[in-house]
Amino acid sequence: MMDAILFVQLGSPADETPASVEKYLLEFLGDPHTLGNPPFFWNWLLRHIIAPKRAPKSALKYAEMVKCAGLGKMPLVYYTEKFSAEVGKILAEKYPQIMVRHAFEFGTTPTISDALKEFAIAKKTQIYVVPLFPQRSLVTTVAVRDLVSQAAKNFPQLSLQFIEGFSQNLIWQNAILQSVFANWNQKSAIVFSFHGTPSAWAKNGDPYSRDCADAFEYFQKKIIEKFPHAEIFCSYQSRFGHGKWLGPFTSSVLQELAQKRKSVLLVCPSFTADNLETLYEVDVELRNEFIRAGGSEFFRVPCLNDNADWASHFANEIIRIGEENLP
Repeated sequence: MMDAILFVQLGSPADETPASVEKYLLEFLGDPHTLGNPPFFWNWLLRHIIAPKRAPKSALKYAEMVKCAGLGKMPLVYYTEKFSAEVGKILAEKYPQIMVRHAFEFGTTPTISDALKEFAIAKKTQIYVVPLFPQRSLVTTVAVRDLVSQAAKNFPQLSLQFIEGFSQNLIWQNAILQSVFANWNQKSAIVFSFHGTPSAWAKNGDPYSRDCADAFEYFQKKIIEKFPHAEIFCSYQSRFGHGKWLGPFTSSVLQELAQKRKSVLLVCPSFTADNLETLYEVDVELRNEFIRAGGSEFFRVPCLNDNADWASHFANEIIRIGEENLP
């Protein structure tokens, strides 16, 4: 039976300084999973041009985000820590032998190696690894599997099981729907805005776009069953570089709704914890674009973060999945 759970989150700069942001960009954009094996000269461009130029500008955004969030640290780090601790607390009542830890792929600590070392010292051997990404993808769940498997070579006594992608799981789906209903005034148009990826990835077999489409179809069905008048849209945000990306783009959808003087409720189902993309790119940049274009009101559903009900239900779901996988 499992005796440890490792939650893995993408990562974040350790703080809002340009040096920390540059370190994070070098690690994140330098990982081959992130951009899908970029050309051979990419690392040179990243190290000498892209990261040094991008870091100071991004650091200003991070600083504004940290100030507005009022949490005293990076929101992604804060909520991941709180969520992991809450799951550990919940499981300790019935499964005291299960050790729960979290780790980040890039930027900050604890690293994946840090967490695996802690398990090894505590003589925990049956590790369930849960990437905190609802949708499966090369850049999320596959990256976690590869990075954890690589780090685990230093700890051969550990046995790893991966729980990858939960966008079709009713626990997650219902948690998202409850958040939507709790924040919706029943008048605003609802926009489910997923993180974007290059269109070519789907053609090459990446399941991300299919997971997004299936999740949206479920959300749309359940909302309309309860509120037939609801206006519901699906879109994708945060493009990077050139080439064709998944669409329609969130900025375009919001532009059309703004011209109709609509009120909007935005949902970001690609993330379990709020981060720069939700708290700045969406809450500040997209909101400002929407209002300037004539939109009336802009609201966003917070990510699940450290929501106690979500943590409790998801903790028990991990146990259920673990027990089903027993030989």
